[in-house]
Amino acid sequence: TYAKQLGIPVLTSAETAWGGLNAFVRPKQAGAAARSAIRAGPYKERLNPDGTLDWAFIVHEKARGWILDAICREIGSRQPASWQVSYYPAPTPEAKNYFFSHHALFETFVDREEDRLKDSKVFVWYTHPRVETPASVAKLLQAFEQHVTKVIFACESNRQVWIERGLAEEKTAVILGAADPEMFRFHKRGGGVVGLSSSFYERKNPDCLMAVMKHLPHREFLLLGRKWNQYALFEEMKALPNFTYKSAPYREYPAIYSTFDVFLSISNLEGGPIPLVEAMMSNSVPVASRTGFAPDLIKHGENGFIFDLDAPAETIAEMIEAAFDLPGDIRKTVEHLSWDNFSASIVKLAE
Repeated sequence: TYAKQLGIPVLTSAETAWGGLNAFVRPKQAGAAARSAIRAGPYKERLNPDGTLDWAFIVHEKARGWILDAICREIGSRQPASWQVSYYPAPTPEAKNYFFSHHALFETFVDREEDRLKDSKVFVWYTHPRVETPASVAKLLQAFEQHVTKVIFACESNRQVWIERGLAEEKTAVILGAADPEMFRFHKRGGGVVGLSSSFYERKNPDCLMAVMKHLPHREFLLLGRKWNQYALFEEMKALPNFTYKSAPYREYPAIYSTFDVFLSISNLEGGPIPLVEAMMSNSVPVASRTGFAPDLIKHGENGFIFDLDAPAETIAEMIEAAFDLPGDIRKTVEHLSWDNFSASIVKLAE
């Protein structure tokens, strides 16, 4: 693919939940709207008296009840103007501002209803590359240039990719992910645990994780997640004396994070990951791979450590050891990354 030619990793369609955010959405109940575990803001969905909207958040019908739906609702509910989540291809009310929850959905909308956008401001959320061809990149670039007010990137590295492809810099913005500072509170380090939080995919680099744990037999590792029994060597991993595997509902995450001295994010590809923000907000020292917004959050040696994607287990283990000795308040470096501020940053783009 074109992305591979450029050396850009991509997420598969099975991995579209943004860096751990799928934990925020409860399973959909029959006949009922899915509810987010993020605490919603005070403003409910409503139309203007004339049936129009200030903000229309466009989510594909197949994503109803999933994370893109949840995030759109969190943005809308934290600002006072009229707003509604519309499930494409159902009709969408006329709006001053359109927020597309995925760039592929924006492309489809442009192909079918291009004229709807000409008098409105248009925002497209771009979390990560996907399988691309030169033709698809050229088509999306043209759509961005012709119709978009801002393409909102989840990390600086993806913004730079599109600037290099020719997207005008003034049409770009970077808004990092967030966490709830009231849920994920400061804790004093000293428990000795290295924590991880993710569902299983091969891109989570499980072989390297096991090698790191073998390099540090004196350190306790706790993996919070799901589906790790799908890992081919999970029985071997589970047998390690310094490894604990735990699944838990999202409401229990803050208490579990409060046991982490160090947070390890070892994935080869991330759109975020949101657990990195949560852990840092809990005052855990991050040791993370150079993907997603980890380079945007971590100043190496100051509030954590960051390693290259091809770093050997020995290098990662050395950084974990250094993280245990790192002093300072990690929370202070990310406490501004609240969902309120996340929403406000997006709404401000329309001013």
